[in-house]
Parts: sequence; C-alpha cells; structure tokens
Amino acid sequence: MRRRAKRDLTTLLGLVVIVATVVAVNGYMRRAGLREQYVRMRAVVEAKHRDEGVALIEWSELHQVTGRRATGAAFPESLKEKDGRLVIIVGFMSAIDQFRNVTEFMLLPVPLVCYFCDAPPMRDIIEVKLQEPANMINEPVLIGGRLRLHEGPGPLFFYTIENARWNEAVYEDEATEKVVDQQQRIHLIEGFQQLRGETSGIPGQEEEEALMPGYKPPETVGEE
Repeated sequence: MRRRAKRDLTTLLGLVVIVATVVAVNGYMRRAGLREQYVRMRAVVEAKHRDEGVALIEWSELHQVTGRRATGAAFPESLKEKDGRLVIIVGFMSAIDQFRNVTEFMLLPVPLVCYFCDAPPMRDIIEVKLQEPANMINEPVLIGGRLRLHEGPGPLFFYTIENARWNEAVYEDEATEKVVDQQQRIHLIEGFQQLRGETSGIPGQEEEEALMPGYKPPETVGEE
C-alpha cells in the first residue's frame, strides 16, 4: 500500500514538473514572439524617418555599453562622441512615476509592463525629459534631444535625453530662441520710444554724446 502511494505521489510530482515546464516554455516563446513583433514595429517607424532624411542613433550602439549600476557604465568611443550633442532615436515609452501629460519617462527598444517585475538591462533604458508634456502611447515614438552620459558608480540611468521633443526631429544647426530679460526689455522699449519722439530723454543718458572727429586727409601732399 505504501509502495503504491509512493509511486502515485512520484507520478503526480512528475506531471507537475512537466506541466510547469510546458507553461514556462510557452511563456518564454510568447514573450520572444512579442519581442520580435515589437522590434518589427520599431523598425517600420525607423525606416519611415530615415526615408525622410532623419539620422537616427541605433539601439545596437547602446548595446555596446557594459557595466551595471553599482560599478557604472563603460561607454564606447562612438557614444562618448555624442555626449552633449543632439540625438534622435525611436523607442517605446515606459512610465517612471508620471502617467498622463508626462514630462519624464523611460525609452526602451521594446515595451515594458513593469520595470520592477521584468527589469531590462540598464543599457536598454534611456531617461527622457521633455520640453513639453505629452501623453504615454503604446506605439513607437520618435524622440529628439540632447544626450547626457552618466559616468561613475550608482547612476539611476546610464543616459538621459534632455530638452527632448516628442515625435519631432532635432538638428544641431537649428536656431535657438533669444531670451531678453524684463529689465533689458524695459530699457529697450523706453529708449526707442524716446528716439521716435514719443517720450523725452533716454533712460540713463542726459544728452547725446558728440561724435569723435574722423581723420581728414590733406588736400595736397607737400614737398620738402
């Protein structure tokens, strides 16, 4: 009786192991299939922007980064050359702690359900800080901004894209907005009002300064 019970228990345990293995394999295959699907989705968007003349940074270049949070990252020279420069990349948005009208999120090569449940390698995560808030979307998104590499041990992320634009390309030679502070604005407004005769007196200047006399060449050259 005991032998039979032991045999039945062994058979049951064997079945449990087989079922667990099948479930694990199916889960892995499903995740692998989803990953391939997301990679294809991203590739379509990347190809579209390349056809439009947009120069994209490749995820394969980021995959050359080695290291971990405790020790810090080792960046390839090609990536170090991009530090502080404008870059453009396509990826999937993943929330940090903002979920609508976000100004900060993670960008990854494939989507992520939960960072803490299925954390990707740190080299696959870009912190993005937007200029203007945007909503999270499921589809691949184009991000353009200034790349910052974080060297040394203990960084929260290996890299950040700052002043980023959502679904908009950026270029190094594009014009930047000129900012004039309030005091300078008042000074300019009052000064030009006086020049137009709208008011009297330029702020900080009682009267117009006389011009320095210019050089006048002699009419004839004398001979000794």
